[in-house]
Order: sequence, then C-alpha cells, then structure tokens
Amino acid sequence: MELPHLRGLRQRAVLSQEQLAERSGVARDTISKLETGRRKAYPTTIHKLATGLEVEPRMLLGGVQYAESDTELESTTEPVEESHGKPEGDRKIGF
Repeated sequence: MELPHLRGLRQRAVLSQEQLAERSGVARDTISKLETGRRKAYPTTIHKLATGLEVEPRMLLGGVQYAESDTELESTTEPVEESHGKPEGDRKIGF
C-alpha cells in the first residue's frame, strides 16, 4: 500500500527519518523508500509507523481524523453565542 501522508505526518511530528525509525522499529531506509514511493507498505509496517507517529493507521493512508467525542470538541472551542431563535438541538455548525 502507498502511504501518501507519511512524510507530512513525520514532519509535523518534527521527527527525522532516523528518529521515526527508532520510535517505530521500521528501518530508516524503508521509511525513505515509502516516502518516495519506491516501496509499498505491508499492513504491519503501517501499524508500526502509526504507533511511532502516534496517529491512527488510516491517517497514513489518507484518512480523515475526526474528534473522538463531543466533550473533546467542547473543551477546544469557544462557547456559541446566541441561537437566533433556533432550539438548542437544531443548531448546526458548518462551513
């Protein structure tokens, strides 16, 4: 499998290939080949890299990460002002 987001996730974690290799148990040369598309990843390799990066494996494959719960959202967002006449349950947040 290809890992289109491996390099970006590694860089966002501020890790070198060597540091990720130490954290994940995947050889630095393998990480380099995966990042450049010269090698495909086995499922076990994806799991090891995800563990080393502290992300879900789907993030390496291009998946989207969603908040785990409403509580997590409440703790990271500011309170909503007034509801403009809509009942509490009918409010929607979007783009």
